[in-house]
Amino acid sequence: MKKTRMLAALAAAGLALTLVACSSSSGGSSDQVTLKFAHWGSNEEAKTLAAMIDAFQQANPTIKVEDNWIQSDYEQKLTTSIAGGQAPDVAQTSNTQLANFQSAFQPAQVDPSKYYAANIPDGMKVGDQYYAVPFVIKPKVMAVNLQLFKKSAVQPPSLSEPMTVDQFVATAKRLTAGSGKSKTYGSAPLWFNGWLVAEGGDFFTADGQSCTLDTPAALATAKLLMQAQAKDGFAPTTLDAQGQDMFYWLSVGRLAMQPDFGPWDIAKLAGLKSGEFQLVPVPGKGSQLEVNGLSLSKSIRDSKLDAARKFTAFMSTDDRAQSLLTSKASSLGVPVTDSGLKSFEAAAPSLNLKAFETAAGQSRLGASVKNYGQITGAIGDALGSRTAIGAGHEDPAKVLSDLQQKCPAGLTTS
Repeated sequence: MKKTRMLAALAAAGLALTLVACSSSSGGSSDQVTLKFAHWGSNEEAKTLAAMIDAFQQANPTIKVEDNWIQSDYEQKLTTSIAGGQAPDVAQTSNTQLANFQSAFQPAQVDPSKYYAANIPDGMKVGDQYYAVPFVIKPKVMAVNLQLFKKSAVQPPSLSEPMTVDQFVATAKRLTAGSGKSKTYGSAPLWFNGWLVAEGGDFFTADGQSCTLDTPAALATAKLLMQAQAKDGFAPTTLDAQGQDMFYWLSVGRLAMQPDFGPWDIAKLAGLKSGEFQLVPVPGKGSQLEVNGLSLSKSIRDSKLDAARKFTAFMSTDDRAQSLLTSKASSLGVPVTDSGLKSFEAAAPSLNLKAFETAAGQSRLGASVKNYGQITGAIGDALGSRTAIGAGHEDPAKVLSDLQQKCPAGLTTS
């Protein structure tokens, strides 16, 4: 009788071990899942992402994230990996890249109510479908050297209300003084892509089907840049600014305003003498908004897909991740959730970081079109080489008209 009971017990134990083994081999909840995650970024940005990944792995010990930091030619290398059947499970993308990779990504699960500005989730759409989960935004604001305003007896800009473009130009002229290497400029060089939005224009129609370069806003932008860089202008020429760090110029008093100030320089600005520098909204009707998201490869399924969705949700909406985006030491960008903004503002309490939050709603999302970077880059190159924005002498109206005619039709499918 005892022998029979012993055999039965051994058989039961063997069955239990078999079931555990089967559960493990079939992808049960105790399995370790490994995700391959590709992203770009500077050294500091990569460190921030590594800290966010570490926070996720501590909260999800059965999921390992392999960090693939692509330091150059990100789009090209991502395209190559997808074409070769080696796509990462999760890839960092931006609103300007989504149309290029749409066919390689799965539709994403996004709850727009979790974000404080409609622009944030909308940046992860191509047409009416989400293809990425947003996790950070990179709006632009304007940094100002208050000492130069005081020296010139000029009223500093409002902390909450953006100047008009005309007010900005008039202020920049008043703040420009001197000549040669000791010249103080009212503004850093202006960027066509950003100021086109400030003037109320854009590169493309809202549906992304055609360019809009023959508009009054585009011509006004070109003329503004030419005026800024003229011999008696209020910003350094392209040649004068080449190889120069405009943030450094701002910090030492050679620039009064830096209108293209991104969140990646928050820590550096906070490290300067308190009370001498501040952040304000960009002039005009805003600037272009960069939204970065996380997209899932079409090829992943089952437990890996579940793990990838957990990872993207954590990075996007969990305080443990969002609170790491900006610190006193570095900044990857601006959080996308209300709760994340509390830690963001605490990173540099002497600065008006709320200007970035204002910019999130004020900034414009352009249409997501294929080859966005190549098209807009070609437009900038043509204006720089053919007009007085750079070394050219042609009428900007003619150049913009030529560019409009050459712009490819059906941009979303080109």
